[in-house]
Order: sequence, then structure tokens, then C-alpha cells
Amino acid sequence: MKIGIIGAMDSEVDGLKHQLEDYTVESISTVDFFSGKLCGVEVIVAKAGVGKVNAAICAQTMILAYRPDAIINIGVSGGYHSLNIGDVVVANAVVEHDMDTSPLGDPKGYISGLNLVQMPANSHLSQQLISAAERVGVYCKSGLIASGDQFINSNSKVEELYREFHAIAYEMEGASIGHVCTQNKLPFAVLRAISDNGDDNSNIDFPTFVQMAAERSISIILGFLTALSKAH
Repeated sequence: MKIGIIGAMDSEVDGLKHQLEDYTVESISTVDFFSGKLCGVEVIVAKAGVGKVNAAICAQTMILAYRPDAIINIGVSGGYHSLNIGDVVVANAVVEHDMDTSPLGDPKGYISGLNLVQMPANSHLSQQLISAAERVGVYCKSGLIASGDQFINSNSKVEELYREFHAIAYEMEGASIGHVCTQNKLPFAVLRAISDNGDDNSNIDFPTFVQMAAERSISIILGFLTALSKAH
């Protein structure tokens, strides 16, 4: 099985790239794709860059160039106030919260063509990630993750996202990767460690805790890959 792993920032993927064995690097559309073995599993690791368009370019390129069996988006995110910094969310579905054709009568978040608001993550992959988090003693919750080209820094925006979508985590890439994978009929999962609560203090909390949260996400994906290798 070949797993694609995408993060937005160096802190979200460097800990994986440094452990790759027998790897090669190829640059396509300014994205470096590291292809090799990690914990005995064939993987492709890439830093997409921040934002939905960067993430979509990376995911589609990875699918066309490397034909992974699944893609997992890892990294950090804001989390609803019931979650603590360092907790983890695994998506049961993703939504693009800034996609809005509601003036035309569509539900907010509706994606024409896919005809969906929520794009379901692969339940088997997601459960494996939850189990990996539990094995390292990290509190993990399954729920909806909302993505948009916006760093959430407002209590009112947090409540709006929860009210409209029941989103418990919010970031800038997962749903666009989910969109690409859904369109390509490829299984996907999204794993996010909480670096802030998206509230009025998130601009302070994020730089303080982003490294810790990213390392937590990496430790879980390594545990997931180790278990996957043993199962095969």
C-alpha cells in the first residue's frame, strides 16, 4: 500500500522527511515530493504550502504522478473551545466553509459538481488514526473539520462555524484535499493536532504551540504507519 502524506508547513512534515529511507525527491509545480519508505510503508511526503489552492495543486499532482492508494493530510488546526491545545481531531468529514453560493439557493458550503457540502473521510483510515492516537495516550475526537482561506482569530467566527457546520476544528487545507480526493474517488483522511482555539487569542497561541502540535501529529502518523506495516 502506498500512502500520500501532505502537510502545509515545514514543521508538519520535516519530522517525517528526516526519517525516510531509500527516498528520491522530485519537484513538480514548485512542490518537492519525497518518495520512499517510512516505518516499512511506501509513502510520498509533500509540503503543499498554506491555503486551499496550494493544497489542491499538491494533492492532484501527487495523485497523477505517484498514484497513491490513499492520502492523509496531517498538521495543526484551531479547535472548538471544548478541545484543549494538544488534543487531536480526526475528520469524519470535511467542508469548505468559505464556499458560498447561498444567494442562488444552495446550502452554504455546497460544492457544485460534487453536489456535496460535507465530503466524508474514509472511515477505515480514520479509525486507524484514532487508534494510533489512543496508543500514544493523546485525547482524540472524531468530528467535522472546516477549511477556508482564513486564519480563524475570532470567538464569533468559531461559534458561526460550529452553528453552521458543527465544525470542531478549522484550518486551511484539509477540505480542499478532501475535495480533490473525492473527485478522484481516492480514500482520504485528515488528522489535526490543536494549536489554538481559533478565538481572539489564537494569533498568540498559534506561534507558541504550533511546533508541539505538529510534533504530536507526526508521532501519531508514525504510529499509524508502524501498525499498517505490521498488518501487512
